[in-house]
Amino acid sequence: MKITLTEIHLPPKFIRGLLPMLCLIALFGGIMGKGSVATAQDADSDLTFETPEETITFYMESLAAGEIPAIMQTLAVDEMSKNFRFDLYVERLRALNFQAPAPSDDAFYTEINRAQFLWQILFQTRNLTYGLLTTDPALLNGQTIIIDAEETTAFATEFISNMDLERLAQLQIVTIAIPSPELVQSERNVENWDRLARIYGADELTERVVLFVFEGDSYLVGFTLLRYEDDWKISSIQSALGNTSSTGGPMQITEEEFQELVGGS
Repeated sequence: MKITLTEIHLPPKFIRGLLPMLCLIALFGGIMGKGSVATAQDADSDLTFETPEETITFYMESLAAGEIPAIMQTLAVDEMSKNFRFDLYVERLRALNFQAPAPSDDAFYTEINRAQFLWQILFQTRNLTYGLLTTDPALLNGQTIIIDAEETTAFATEFISNMDLERLAQLQIVTIAIPSPELVQSERNVENWDRLARIYGADELTERVVLFVFEGDSYLVGFTLLRYEDDWKISSIQSALGNTSSTGGPMQITEEEFQELVGGS
């Protein structure tokens, strides 16, 4: 029996799960289709970062400038998608969930992995900007904001006004440091980071936390980075050892609290 595409019915829950990734692919395709942005991407395609600090500094400066193509130069999306080791991933977790990346043996799955990794990190990047520009922390906590019917227009107007990316130009890095140095050097953590690095085909994995100032307040954000030969790239806007938000959202912190987190380094 011949089946046409119109006869295939996907469950609504499955379709809803794919929508964020499909929207990102469409958005990404539209952005890269613009001449100036595509040219900038091609021109910087061989950009490398010799240290995690260089990568993070470039990312934060690009965020302050509101430049997505520049931000993407700091991401390990291509490397992770091409080198993902499905067997090591399953071996480490001893489980397989619906959101796990696919085996990277075929270009079909590699491109899907790339879209997934890109969506994850840009989602965190959006949350980082939301955390700085909005006045309501509910979104970063995964909560839905309930709005009275008569207040929706005013809410939307205020929210859009707060999203002015030019405000990000005030962002300034104070310190980039290794979180919890004693834990980092522990045998258990060294082994764990090594296993994680091998899952993504990387030579090394590390974490950093950043203390930065925005509009008079001090914030903390974390990063996980992978090294491929001499190039450090970002795999996540989160530091597990730094106990930063998995959504990428910033956390207010004092300089004293930051120094305690990094052991006074």
